[in-house]
Amino acid sequence: MTIAYVFGGMHNEGSAAAPMYEQRSAARAVYRQVEEWTGYDADQLLGRSEPPSGAPSRRVKALQQAAQALAVHDVLAEHGVRPSVTGGLSLGAQVAACIAGAVSREALFTLFARSWDEPQEHRGRTAGRAQGVAFVGLPVAQDPDGDAYAPERVGGSYRGVDLGPVGDGTMRCVMFSGYLDQLEQLADALPPGHRVAKISPELPATHSPIQQHIGEAMAAEIAGMDFLDPQIPVCSCLESRTLTTAGDVRDLFLRITTTGVSVPKVLDGLRRHGPALAVVLGPSQFNRYLRSVVPVAHVERPGQVDAALEAVASAGAVLAPTAG
Repeated sequence: MTIAYVFGGMHNEGSAAAPMYEQRSAARAVYRQVEEWTGYDADQLLGRSEPPSGAPSRRVKALQQAAQALAVHDVLAEHGVRPSVTGGLSLGAQVAACIAGAVSREALFTLFARSWDEPQEHRGRTAGRAQGVAFVGLPVAQDPDGDAYAPERVGGSYRGVDLGPVGDGTMRCVMFSGYLDQLEQLADALPPGHRVAKISPELPATHSPIQQHIGEAMAAEIAGMDFLDPQIPVCSCLESRTLTTAGDVRDLFLRITTTGVSVPKVLDGLRRHGPALAVVLGPSQFNRYLRSVVPVAHVERPGQVDAALEAVASAGAVLAPTAG
């Protein structure tokens, strides 16, 4: 029986990691390891104390979210739950590759701890030109990867995240990334039947070539990382395909900063593997998309562990032997 583990993208809301840390020894062990690798202690990773002065907020959030997701993974592993396929969106795709054995935990956290620095020379080039994202509703039949949404046709903005169908299913939500002055003109550049629902100037232009400087900084770190063939399939969020080789995973790590990501592409991959249950680990809203594909259990807090174990048993899983 196939169980899928699914991980969400960068989560900007408040963390609910502390209860799992406080109540589960397996979770605390993860945070001790992360501190050894990164220098960030548990209080900083749980959001209970301030991170080091000058640490980029995106770096801190990446470390916090990855630590929380792997803590949940290890709590479930104590009960013999193991995935047979995995996938995720954005940062979640990198965490998925890690739990699939394609990247070591130490390498993943070291990458996150060193990434997302803003080079001084880049700050100088972009001074005064703010970035942001715009959430746009478009007809569900429209392909956000199509030529109609090429940057030159939508005022220089990029399709950053395709969230797929929303509401009654007649519309899909796509997050466009760009410079704020471009996004403010996006409504006039879009075809009829589209609606700009919200512009968020506080967010960076993620998953677009505007983040090339960050992609280059990450590439320098990735060059020194060891990649292995995943032990279980990893559903890509960049294309509708499964990552099965070390080269596949390296390519995802190199491209993910500047390339648009897609919830429907992850779901396409999961459909091909036909899981009987999907478990969403850590902070994520993925369960709202997955419910149309497969039964879902979401584990973020200690009280959700027993419900997930019941869902696994109901789905007919044969649990792995537990440690000890």
